[in-house]
Order: sequence, then structure tokens, then C-alpha cells
Amino acid sequence: MLKHSLVLMLATMTSSQLFAQSESNKEKNENTSVAMLEEMTVLGSSEDIQSLSGSAHSVDRDALEEFEYTDLNQVLVTIPGVYIRQEDGYGLRPNIGIRGVTADRSQKITIMEDGILIKPAPYSAPAAYYIPNVNRMQAVEVFKGPAAIKFGPNTVGGAINLATRPVPVEATGELDIAYGSYNFQKLRGMYGETFEQFGYMIEGLRYSADGFKELDGGGDTGFERNDVNARFMWRSTAEADIQQRLDLKLGYADEASDETYLGLAEADFSVNPLRRYAASSEDAFNSDHSQVHIIHQMAFNDNVSFINRAYVNRFNRSWLKFDGFVGNDAPTAEEILRDPTGINASFMAIIRGDQDSSSDPNTVIDITDNDREYGSQGLSTDMTYFIASNAMEHKIEAGLRYHHDYVDRDHKQYAYGMLNGKLEPRNNGQVLQKKEFNKSESNALSAYLHDTLTVGDWIINLGARVESIDSKNTDYLNSSKNNKRQHTEVMPGAGVFYHLTENLGILAGVNKGFSPNGPAASDAANPEESINYEYGLRYNQDSLHAEIIGFFSDYKNILGRCRSSGDRDCHFDEFNGGRAEIGGVEVNLEQTYQFSDMNIPLGLSYTYTESAFQESFESNFSQWDEVQKGDEMPYLPENQFRIYSGLKAMNWDILASIKYTDEMRDLPGQGAFDEHQYTQALTVIDLSASYFFNDGITLQLTADNITDEVLAVSYRPFGARPNKPRTFTGTVKFRF
Repeated sequence: MLKHSLVLMLATMTSSQLFAQSESNKEKNENTSVAMLEEMTVLGSSEDIQSLSGSAHSVDRDALEEFEYTDLNQVLVTIPGVYIRQEDGYGLRPNIGIRGVTADRSQKITIMEDGILIKPAPYSAPAAYYIPNVNRMQAVEVFKGPAAIKFGPNTVGGAINLATRPVPVEATGELDIAYGSYNFQKLRGMYGETFEQFGYMIEGLRYSADGFKELDGGGDTGFERNDVNARFMWRSTAEADIQQRLDLKLGYADEASDETYLGLAEADFSVNPLRRYAASSEDAFNSDHSQVHIIHQMAFNDNVSFINRAYVNRFNRSWLKFDGFVGNDAPTAEEILRDPTGINASFMAIIRGDQDSSSDPNTVIDITDNDREYGSQGLSTDMTYFIASNAMEHKIEAGLRYHHDYVDRDHKQYAYGMLNGKLEPRNNGQVLQKKEFNKSESNALSAYLHDTLTVGDWIINLGARVESIDSKNTDYLNSSKNNKRQHTEVMPGAGVFYHLTENLGILAGVNKGFSPNGPAASDAANPEESINYEYGLRYNQDSLHAEIIGFFSDYKNILGRCRSSGDRDCHFDEFNGGRAEIGGVEVNLEQTYQFSDMNIPLGLSYTYTESAFQESFESNFSQWDEVQKGDEMPYLPENQFRIYSGLKAMNWDILASIKYTDEMRDLPGQGAFDEHQYTQALTVIDLSASYFFNDGITLQLTADNITDEVLAVSYRPFGARPNKPRTFTGTVKFRF
């Protein structure tokens, strides 16, 4: 059993979320028709977040600009209970977990843009190979515990909403120009305005870098991303009986990056952690994403409002990458990099480019193009209804969504030989075989009902979500893997908040967690289910906001998902890990001290986590392998924190951020860490200095990882991978 009962005795205090709840809701009711139209694209204003059952946090535009991160990972580590497993150093493929759920490809959390599911295929293939660029967002919102039941399908850990910028009320333009280490370049521009009932905004973003890794034999290791968006808005006149607003969002984004699954053997990493092997020289990720989002809002009166959404998303990607060796008798890439000696030594020499390939298929390098086409589309409607009397107040929310998504996989294997340290194509450059040729698709109908009841000093939240999913998988290479399944899940949740004093309150909540199994999974794999609990204290007075929340997730069945690489013979299957427990404590503290015309902000975000499998089992899932009862889960740090402070004056500020992550297991285990199966503890210090010449011009200098601490932060997918080394960036911002 976990030592969780001891942990909970520590619990006390939150961010800027609470208290005069009843009064704030009454004020909001009186201005619903106006406020709704102004804040349409943000799921939770600070007042809305306060009324949610469960925990919620919002990082607003001001906070996003303090360090000007283009990496969503860097933003999310400011929030307790969120875990990141780094992969490429730039956040191109985020691996995000919430409250202990696996961070692998962010597959077990719900990710949205303006309340719209934004993963390429959140039901059929939930791995988040596309996430919108955070640098163009107005806010980043995170919902945990019972607060997440409105935002399925995944309710085990939580949900993230990326809120885009609304059309400006007045003519507004912005231009940001940045240059930094490793030839990092960023250009972002925006212009928009509103004419009475109509408005528009055009926004463009381009950023790129040459990359910090050093490819054997020379070559690119960087990336380039482009993002163009247009928004058109219409709103009714102030005199209209029914207040309405209609937003049309059009977006296109693409990426060309020289990214790889291939890391380093530990001995090579200790010599040069930034090295990249010659076998990865052909690796390249190319993608494009397009979207059409329509968001319509209506306020019939001060008590009844609706938000209707219609959306179409398309995502195409081709990832040509090293995937091991062609021969069936060759060891996997993971096995070679974990132990590059003995019988694996010759394979390791070929990967490094020190030895040539022969005609033996076991020495021929497998370069696979994981070519996929994704699509998602749907319709949703959300209603809010206020009922108030002298004794109590209800905020009733209900929603209905129909969603369809799919993924077409066409994975093609190519043969390459290593010759004099360079890759050369074999088989006349033709496809050697198709590894995967299938289509997975899902239809999902979901609904939720949620009531926030305020009675005196009590705020009571009751809600439930229903997901009904029909899915199928068609395998064109092996018809025995064709699957059809239907599943309906009911996920109730409840939360309560009580004002102990004017400034201090106590909270508790419980909800059923759910993560659906995919269409390609075997019939033996059942969906992930858990019962999630949270409890704690919140304090809010003047500029001091504090929160301590304990959480505990009791898994009836934890689910492991294979991806395209690293799991030989796994082929997108899923595995039941049975019972498991995850628990911990989240601390969030914000305080601002004011001296004359200067402010000193202080922030602390801390997460303590324990985990344990409650059953022993074996699986083909490489991140679990052989599990013994009591084993801790991989890539789940016991302690992580961020401390933030600085000085803010009228026309300048200097800020610092210290981030710490404990060592993490690469495989499940217990007791002392295995010497070769864990990542070391990492401390990263970021600095930012800004000078505001006037309201229109700002100069900003940032330094990420100022101490240049570079360690292995992951051994996935293959081999040791470093965090980003020290980088400097200068940015000039123009506002007009």
C-alpha cells in the first residue's frame, strides 16, 4: 500500500481560485449576455475556474510572455500535478501526463483548442503527434479531478485547453522578431480590428532552429514550423433580444524537422550527450495540419446561454526514421543501445558508422516511413442555465457532442546499408515491405450534466459524463486483426467546497476515471478505469494565494499502449496492467510583495508522487515488460518543483525560474534504482530580462538552462536523450 495517508496529513492551501463564490456568480449572472460574448473562446475565466469541482489552473497571456516559451512543456511545468517526459528538447512532440497517467505522447489526457478536441484522432489514435503552437495562445488551462468530466474522453488524469486569442475590439497589431542560439529564429505577426458588428484577425508564426545535436558526418538536426490563422467574427447588436456571436477560425500549420527516435548508448552519451549517430542521418518528420472551426454563442437572457461548435481537422505526417535492422534475427534497437557489447557490438558499430553493412539482412538498416493521414470532425453544444433564489443558487451545465475520427496508416520499410560512415539505399531505393497498412476509425456520442449548487458557505458540484464509442479497425495485411467494438461508459463525479473562514476553505472530490481502448487493440484489452479522489485546503487573501491538494487514483485496470516503434510484434496493441495505485500532493503558492514602485513576485509549484502496480504480469509493451507487484511506474518523479521570482518595475523586469525533477525509472521497479535504468535528477534555471521603452516597443533577453546542465532525460524511444543545453534568445516586440 502507498504511504498516502501520511502524505495527506501535510495538506494545506491555491492559486488565484476562490472565495466570494456566491457573490461573484451573482454578479456574473447579471452580465451574462455581455461577458459571454467577450470571453467566448476561453473555457474558464478566473471566476469560472473557481466554480469548477476539482482543481483547475490558468496560465494567462502575461505569464506566457514572461519567458516567451515556444515549448508547451516549459509552460506546463509551472502547474502542479503535470508531468513532462522530454524527447527532442524543443517540445515538438510533447509527452504530457497529469496526476500520474503515462506521459507517453500525451495519449491519456484530453487536449483541446477553444474547447474543441485537437489531437489528430483522439479516439482512434490518441497519441498527440500534433499540438497547436503555444506561442499564439491567449491562455493555457488545465483541469484535474472532477473538473475534467466535462472534457472527455479521457478523465483519468485531466484535460488541457489551449485558448486562442479573440478578435481585438480596437485595431491592434503585433510583431515579434527573435533570434537565438543554434540559429533559432522566430517571426510572429498579428493584426485585427472590429467594425461595429464585424471583426477579423490574421496571425502568422514561423520559428526554426538548426538544432543542438551533432550528427556524425554532418547534417541537419533542426526544424522549421509555420502557422497561419485567420479569424472572422460577427456579433449581434446590443439591442438584439438574443445576444449572439459567431466566430469562424481557419488555420494551417506545417513542420519539417530532422527528428529521430534514435538516442545514444550510455557510454557514448557520457562522452558527448549532443551526439547523433550516422544511422539517423535520413530521419525526417514532415507534417501539415488544417482546420476549420465554427463557434456560435447565444445568450437568450441573463440566465440561459449556449455555445455551439462545429469543427473539421486534418493532419498528414510522414516520419522517415531509423527503426532497427531488417533481419528477423537481429536484436531490437532498444536492446542494442541498452547493452552495446558482446553479440550486440557489431550492430552498435554499424549504427555509429564505424562498420559497414554486409549482404546479411541482419546488418541492413531498417528505415521506415511511418506515413499516416488523420481526420476528425464533429458537432457539439453546451448549455449554461442559472437558477437563483434567496436560499441557494444553481449553475446547471449540460453538453452533447458527436465526434468522428480516423487514422490511415501506411508504414513502408526501406533498406539502407552503412558504407564508409554514410547511409546508402538498398533494393534500388524501392519499398522493401509494408509494415502497417490499416485504418482505424471511431464514432463517439458523449454527453455531460453538471450542477454547481451554492448554499451559504457551501459549494457543491455534482456531475456525470457518458461516452458511447463505436470503433473498428481494418487491417489490409492481416484480416485476423480486423476489430469492431462498442463501449458505453458512465463517469460520475462530485466535489464540495466549504468556507471555513472568509479566506480559507476546504475541498474534497471524487470522480470515475476512464481512458478508452483503441480500435486496433486486441479483444483482450479492456479500457482503463479508475476512481480518483482529491482533498485539500485553499487560502486566498489580497496578493497571497495558496493551495495544497492531495490526490489518489485507484486503478481497477491500468492500460499500456504500444506505438509504432520500440515494441516488436506489438502492432498498436494494448495491454491490461490490472490494479494500480497513484497518489501524491500538489502545492501551489503565489505571493506578490510591493515596495514603492517595484513588485517582487514569488511562486512555488510542487508535486510529490507515489505509485505502485498492485499485480504481477508480463507484456510485450516495452515500457512495462516484466512487472512485479509493488513496482513503481516508469517516468514518474517522486518530487518535482518550480520556484519563480524576480523584480518588476515600471519599465523593466528581471525574472528567474528554477525547475527541479527527481530521478525517474525507465522500467518498473522498486527499491534502489538500477544503474542503467533511470534518469538522473535535473535542475534547470531560466532567466528573463525585459525593458519596456514605451507601450509599443519591448526588448527581451532570455536564457534557458543558464548553468548548461545536460543529462539523460529519457531513454525512449531508443537510447539516452538529452535536455536542451544552454540557449540565449533576444526578442524585439512591437505593438501598434
